[in-house]
Amino acid sequence: MYTLTVKNDYLYDIGSSNGVTIAKEGGNMVFNNRGSIYFMVPGLGQINFIDLGDKKLDGYPTPKETWGVLVRTLTTEAYYRYEGGGELTATIDHLGTLHLSTTNGTMIPISLQELIIN
Repeated sequence: MYTLTVKNDYLYDIGSSNGVTIAKEGGNMVFNNRGSIYFMVPGLGQINFIDLGDKKLDGYPTPKETWGVLVRTLTTEAYYRYEGGGELTATIDHLGTLHLSTTNGTMIPISLQELIIN
């Protein structure tokens, strides 16, 4: 499990899939022992934090840590892996841009297809 801190410097409230609202212009919420969760950001769309457990993403041999989280937005993804207790911070700035950081583990930008036609 990981801890997710969400800081909202945006001009709108941010909703979450567990019913919590993070207040606009300075709101802050800490989600301890987090699994999967998503946030609704007006004008940006959804930010989805998918708890991967110990599953690895095909085609991405690094990072190598045991536990993983995939962060998906409309056009960009981040692949985060950690040992022990993960720590992620998501800051939505005044323009609605998502900034991700961690103090424990490795996070890399990746690109996954949003639609596959078989």
